[in-house]
Amino acid sequence: MNEFRLGIVSYGLYLPSGVERAEEIAARSGLSRERVVRELGVERKCLPAAEDLPVVMAVKAARQALEKAVDISPGEIDVVIWTGEEYKDYIAQTAGIRVQEEVGARNAWAFDLIGQGTTLLVGLRTAQALMAGDRAVRTVLLAGGTRNVDLVNPANPDTRWMLSASASGAALLLRRGYPRNRLLGMAFSVDPDMADEVYVPGGGTVRPFSPEILDTDAMFFQIAHPQEVETYLAERLAPQLVALIEGTMAQAGFSGENPDYLALRHLRPRERSTILEGLRLGEQATDDLADVGHHGPNDGIISLDRGLKREIIREGSKVVLAAAGIGFTCGAALIQWGPC
Repeated sequence: MNEFRLGIVSYGLYLPSGVERAEEIAARSGLSRERVVRELGVERKCLPAAEDLPVVMAVKAARQALEKAVDISPGEIDVVIWTGEEYKDYIAQTAGIRVQEEVGARNAWAFDLIGQGTTLLVGLRTAQALMAGDRAVRTVLLAGGTRNVDLVNPANPDTRWMLSASASGAALLLRRGYPRNRLLGMAFSVDPDMADEVYVPGGGTVRPFSPEILDTDAMFFQIAHPQEVETYLAERLAPQLVALIEGTMAQAGFSGENPDYLALRHLRPRERSTILEGLRLGEQATDDLADVGHHGPNDGIISLDRGLKREIIREGSKVVLAAAGIGFTCGAALIQWGPC
């Protein structure tokens, strides 16, 4: 059984050097700085430069992960999986293949996944299944970038809860049978009744690209039923994440126990507090990401990195990565850090 368990060998992160502060977000959105900080949980966030494209940022993170894994060469990677956002450098691009080429993983198979904010966790689950089902798959690289900040119109009051959107690249290097940082359990849920509540209408087959839609609201996120989405965020999302986190702990044999560290996606302070209270966790057991914003599927790795640097995560710590995204979809993964 243990030989099919995957372990995290290393991770990589790339955050743009540009910064947008709460007062600048406030000026563009019509909110006060105090509301941006208090209601949205954003003091500042990463501001991408023109060259900070999703695939480019993912490649930088992947190279960093490979540099840390001194005993693994790019040629040993069996599968490269794109775990970033659907919005990337080009439409209909298979980003995983571009990452594969850039890092020199010439022997790998590569493909893309789409799971919105949960894509990294979907990648972990997919890698686990590939390793268990095919003995030839030993090493998997997950890499993804996000730049959904481009798709949020700060002047649209319906999407103000998305003003935390930022930009980054992140990567995980995984190996079957690796004796450290093992994945112990996972859980997912979806709310199909919310499937078409949040999307970008322009550029799809319903409203193809045309001169008429360029520079219009069709090129930004729109909300089909704003009040229903607000109710979902305020009342349904947090309890669902709590249940998934508790279920993931129970699945791994830790029923009734709390994680030592919660690598939680960026959330508004209200929802974040509900989750921490539901799990009986203090502020010290997580990071609010208020100084970097929301990075879609990359939030978990950013928070993991902070937990390690703050020495909250130690050898033997039980770490839960908890994610959620439009769709709406939620996921949680339990990792035991250190030797297992």
